[in-house]
Amino acid sequence: MISPHLLLVLAYLLLDHLSVALASPRLALLALGTLVAMLLLAPLRARRAWAWLLLAACLVGLLAPPVQHWAPFVLMLPPTVVNLALAALFGHTLLAGREPLVARMVRLLHANDAVQDEAVWGYARNVTACWTALFVFNATVTFALALVATPVGLLRMAGIEPPFAMPAVWWSYFSNFGCYLLVGVLFLVEFMVRQRRFPWQPYANLFDFLRRAAAIGPALNAEMAAERAAAARARESRP
Repeated sequence: MISPHLLLVLAYLLLDHLSVALASPRLALLALGTLVAMLLLAPLRARRAWAWLLLAACLVGLLAPPVQHWAPFVLMLPPTVVNLALAALFGHTLLAGREPLVARMVRLLHANDAVQDEAVWGYARNVTACWTALFVFNATVTFALALVATPVGLLRMAGIEPPFAMPAVWWSYFSNFGCYLLVGVLFLVEFMVRQRRFPWQPYANLFDFLRRAAAIGPALNAEMAAERAAAARARESRP
């Protein structure tokens, strides 16, 4: 069964693309409303009153003329922000004294079983660096295309004529589809390389790996949350 969050993500990507391809302000508003619902989905499903009130306020706010004017420009920012956030998520674990994100996943996937091949850890660091580089690349390209997009774009929003014309639909094709295609390609290529280099992995195939990776998600999130809390306490204790 497809999760509600995935359905909202797919609806957002489609509405965002159509709003650009058809130059439709109404579809841009629908895409923006879908984005708000997607961000509030967890508290909405938990029946938090504040989330429902905030959603209602945002939906009413979408009817305001200024929001309708700025919606197409606002929708050009999320792809860059999301890719930068993912780059930071992977990249900050490459700093000295930290365990690379992919290495953490390897450790959790193997649970209490020791990893015999020490080359795994160097490989995991390199894979973490590859994911970081891909997300930085995606963020750079999406932002660059958003800057020069026409007839709507970030430079034109600021009253600056872009140095060359780039159809806004090109931005949409890359931001809403191309980014995810590159992620899928890297994921599949890395998985095949890993299977050849380290055939003794605890999972049998790609689907088994995805199932196991999903299962360790809560533990991985808990580890990283604890790390962030410890870092925050350390900053507060500094004179």
